[in-house]
Amino acid sequence: MTSPRVAVTGLGFWATGFPTVAAWIAGAPDATADKPQGKALDRVNRRRAGPLDRALADVVAEAIAQAGVDPASVPVVVGSSIGEAVTMIGLLDEMWRNHNPMSPADFTMSVHNAASGLISISNKNRGMTTSIAADENTPAAALLEGIGLALTREVPVVVACADEPAPPTLVQHAPPWAMLASAIVLAPQGAARALAHLEVEERGAPTIAPGPFAPLLLQNPQIGLALVVDAIARGAPGVLPLDRGTGRGHVARISVGAP
Repeated sequence: MTSPRVAVTGLGFWATGFPTVAAWIAGAPDATADKPQGKALDRVNRRRAGPLDRALADVVAEAIAQAGVDPASVPVVVGSSIGEAVTMIGLLDEMWRNHNPMSPADFTMSVHNAASGLISISNKNRGMTTSIAADENTPAAALLEGIGLALTREVPVVVACADEPAPPTLVQHAPPWAMLASAIVLAPQGAARALAHLEVEERGAPTIAPGPFAPLLLQNPQIGLALVVDAIARGAPGVLPLDRGTGRGHVARISVGAP
């Protein structure tokens, strides 16, 4: 089964040392870019946001700027396997181990859709937003959701995926991973300013060699969308996996440039 074909008009990327797509493609890490800044969030929400929220806000803003879409109306799909698990585990520890009351303000930042809410509020976005969690299948699920929205509503849609390292008390036996966030803007086929076109297929043999991702980035459950961003930014057409090898095997088929 293959999804309909859509255009990609914007890209966003964040990893330690590489705060933008351009920095990633240049390949020279910036030692000062060790934490996401969340510059796209307003001042109040930036103070409330954790690293995951800030990274997602930054990649969404970068993709929106390149695509030239309206941040106050574009639909946004946010994918994350564990979401704000770090905040959630911290709150539970305070309650059950330290017997301290839960902070209502901190609780609002522990829910899975915290990032999508902060981005929506900061952008004064009147469009829809949704959050998706499907473990390592999250990039494929988020892309399929975005494709459906782009085609049924005939509008651009932002798809962003990110995960920060999992707390050891939550995921004890899984391989560790490093923070990674990426975003793309999807639009109906033939859209102006198209960087590439893509389809999501249920299965397929990868043909695109991944970029220079460190092992801890390759273990991140959201590596699939980052591979898409990397391939399009490098102008590399072909097929690439949307999971890290333990998911359902969805792949993205990419053709670079306008149709």
